[in-house]
Amino acid sequence: MQSGVGCQLAIIASSNSTSGPKHDTETTLQFQKLLAAVIFIVSSLLCVPTVCCAYDYATILWKGTRQELTGRTLVEAQDGGIVFESRDRKIWAAEPNNVLSLKRNGDAAFEPFDRREITAALLADLPAGFQIFDTDHYIIAHNTSLAYAQWCGALYERLHKAFTNFWQHRGLTLHETPPLVAVVFQDRQSFEAYGKEELGDAVKAVIGFYSLHTNRITTYDLTGVDQARGNSRALGTPRKINQALLANPEAERTVATVIHEATHQLVFNSGMQQRFADIPVWLSEGLAIYFETPDLGRSRGWATIGAKNQVRLGQMKRYTQNRPAHSLKSLIVDNARFRDTRTAETAYAEAWSLCYFLRKQSPKQFDQYMRLLQKKPTAVEDSPHQRLDEFEATFGSLDEIEPRFMKMISNLR
Repeated sequence: MQSGVGCQLAIIASSNSTSGPKHDTETTLQFQKLLAAVIFIVSSLLCVPTVCCAYDYATILWKGTRQELTGRTLVEAQDGGIVFESRDRKIWAAEPNNVLSLKRNGDAAFEPFDRREITAALLADLPAGFQIFDTDHYIIAHNTSLAYAQWCGALYERLHKAFTNFWQHRGLTLHETPPLVAVVFQDRQSFEAYGKEELGDAVKAVIGFYSLHTNRITTYDLTGVDQARGNSRALGTPRKINQALLANPEAERTVATVIHEATHQLVFNSGMQQRFADIPVWLSEGLAIYFETPDLGRSRGWATIGAKNQVRLGQMKRYTQNRPAHSLKSLIVDNARFRDTRTAETAYAEAWSLCYFLRKQSPKQFDQYMRLLQKKPTAVEDSPHQRLDEFEATFGSLDEIEPRFMKMISNLR
């Protein structure tokens, strides 16, 4: 089976530089290890979704460690492999030889952890010294300053409200999100030490990532407050932290990264898309970039949805000088361009450009397409032919779209 099930390959992390896609691809390749297990499990024609309302109990080997899990089986393959969601909302993909046991209990209705239980499990996973800052929709575990945790929480909450309003006003049905988890380390070193288990050496190229496995955002204190104690009192409020971030030449990419990863998390927890469903990368990444563009003229650094992304626009304009005729088709039918360091930058640029174009030129059709993707089940792969058919059935033929798309790009400044 091809790697289509790994459609979220490229959404795992964002770089701390304007050449982000190259680093995103490095992270993507590391994350394929988890996705490869999912693909292996669902490759059998006899594999069927088995989401149930009762508790299941699974014992698996995960990276060589025995895990006792309570939750529900999302997918069970004929050969014994499983995709399992535990009560802390982690998703585990186990090949047959790593499934030690699977038991079902039809008497008890499945319920994920509540906020208190999520908090306890989160603190048990993290190194000593972490504290919790709660907001309406987020649980923020941090070992940095409270002010920085408050700044992150305010940014996430503003995105949550804007994201929900944006899609509900367009007729997309979303459900109430569970408590969403964000982890904030005090410095780059501890962030890399923690992230290396999941991302490998690719963690060195990113400043934050969203994990499909843990369902958490992880980043670190980007102001360096705890590395410069002499300034900690001066940056002791969220407002001061925001001012410090906006004074940094890299502020746009910094704020964009935080918003980008939080957007991915919202997509998979609001009912918009299922984790490990076959969502095209161009849509996943293009949509996150569509939401991420910071407005550095505002005191809080972000309130912009759908603004022109000057970094991606510049990349796209350079790409148009030698852009192949089949570029849009290659972007839509598979994810190969996002996984190749030679083509990733232009793939990200074209993904944002296509989302921007479709939202401006065909908003009703775009909303229809989002509702179609909302129904995609976990771990079922679409063929390139199906992807193209679904796109053209919604938006029209690529031959008709191409000239209008290129005209818009050439006119954008």
